[in-house]
Amino acid sequence: MNPAPPPSALRLQLTVYSMLFAGGMWMSKVAQPLHFENAGALVAFGIGYAVMALAGGLSFAWGALADRIGGRNAVLIGTLVYAAGIAGRLVTELGATIGFSALAGAGASLALTGIRPWVRSQVRDDQISVVVAGRNLGNQIGVFIGTVGAAALFAAATAVGTGTDAGPAVALIAAPVLVVLAALWLLLSARTHGRDVVPTASAPSENAPQWRGLAVKLAVIGVLSGFYVSLITPYLPLFLTRAGLPDSGAALVIGVMSAAQIAVTAVLARRGTGPRPFGAFVVAEVVAGALTLGVGLLVDVAPVLLAALFIARAGFVALAVTAEETIQYAVIPGAAAGLVFGISQTAFLVGDALGGAVGAPLWGALGPAPLALIAGGVTVLNAVLLPVLLRTEPHRRSGDLTRRAA
Repeated sequence: MNPAPPPSALRLQLTVYSMLFAGGMWMSKVAQPLHFENAGALVAFGIGYAVMALAGGLSFAWGALADRIGGRNAVLIGTLVYAAGIAGRLVTELGATIGFSALAGAGASLALTGIRPWVRSQVRDDQISVVVAGRNLGNQIGVFIGTVGAAALFAAATAVGTGTDAGPAVALIAAPVLVVLAALWLLLSARTHGRDVVPTASAPSENAPQWRGLAVKLAVIGVLSGFYVSLITPYLPLFLTRAGLPDSGAALVIGVMSAAQIAVTAVLARRGTGPRPFGAFVVAEVVAGALTLGVGLLVDVAPVLLAALFIARAGFVALAVTAEETIQYAVIPGAAAGLVFGISQTAFLVGDALGGAVGAPLWGALGPAPLALIAGGVTVLNAVLLPVLLRTEPHRRSGDLTRRAA
């Protein structure tokens, strides 16, 4: 068995990579609708967004590819494809928009699913939680960089007299640069880190019959998670302004929520949670669900109290996300890590779409309280269901695979 690299090395590698990748992704997310609106091409934007979601939703296929070519190779290739896809979003003609959107969706999905087999092949079980937390920390910092960076570029474009229309275009040029920097970081940091490895076909215990039942369980959990997330996250600003906060106050609360998640994840990146943190997950998910139920009951009471509930919820969600991903690493077979994680991600996107389809009509008909109450109830259900489904799964250790260098 190859010796596992120090967890701090891969943690740093993934933290910086995730920061740059997420920074480019969110800068592009902010700039794209504005750029297409300026060009009078919002219909093309909507079609392109749907195509990107469809291509990205094939996570199980991209995960299977990552298992075959090696996790790190998949991350690198997917990152470069994604950079090309979002760079092409500068073009607002419908045909080009469809093509580049498909590239962006496929590239992002390949990169994000490829992380799983890469980590699974490189890190010991007792090290995984700190690597997972480090990656999540990089994601959260990247979201901040991308959104604030986009705002700064918009302001700069206006200040130099190029007009408000130029700002989104400048951001769409900068966004793929950040993503390419993420790929370059992978190449440069690999010189001081171990090579990628791919599980060989000679690991009989990792064959499909061993993980099909697990994939179904993870799909159920993924649908539930995607459903309750989509009932809350898109409507956060509306919850806060509906309670009486001004737009600027809502933005400030969301910023504090992000800071709370960064703080919690930074601690987890140093201390970890253990290889199968079911207890941490249950506590964090139950508390997050209870706080969400509190939002539903108190949505019209006091905006300051509502803000406090959302900020506290953000911290517990950060803990639950890290714990859940660590549990998944413990139970998913290494030779099929990309495929099984991809199935879970596809299920999450299905739940996300279902919540999106339900959320807007429900808000329009009944207001915010039912969304929060349903989301809180489903969160508590997920806290109970995940350990019931996964606790009996065997602990599939990272180091027991036959490997070959990629």
